[in-house]
Amino acid sequence: MGALALLALRLNNPAGTPAARARAEPLPPPVPRIDLARLSAERPDSAAGERDLFRFGSASRPEDGEDEIPIVTVPLPTPPPILPVDGASGLASAGLPPLNLKYLGSVENRAGVKVAVLLTDRREVLTGQAGETVANRYRIARIGLESVDLEDVGSGQSRRIPLRGN
Repeated sequence: MGALALLALRLNNPAGTPAARARAEPLPPPVPRIDLARLSAERPDSAAGERDLFRFGSASRPEDGEDEIPIVTVPLPTPPPILPVDGASGLASAGLPPLNLKYLGSVENRAGVKVAVLLTDRREVLTGQAGETVANRYRIARIGLESVDLEDVGSGQSRRIPLRGN
């Protein structure tokens, strides 16, 4: 009975129907017309393409008709610093960048192949056999029981990383 009363009330009130609400909303603005006749119209002159990309400043030319040749000065690179020479090896002893690898140990399979396990400062685990490159920077030269020898691929310098607890 209540549903019939609600239906009758709904039908008697035309503003409550969906069609009446749709008529009450304003229509969207009309789509602007694209004037295709503009394509064939004469275009004004532009300076596009007349500028010399290799000259700085405006695109205007000198009035006498001769182009000026710009004078360009190039700063010389600074020379590298002179490093002290190590007396024993005769090589320059440059400060080595800090090594961000820790040697966790090695694993050996039944065939006798040793694999070194290294840990980066980002907590990434790297593994490799002797002769392989790890971290795109170090080549494993030798794997021992208590240390691993790494060779920096870029400089050729070797480092020994001891096995540490923790």
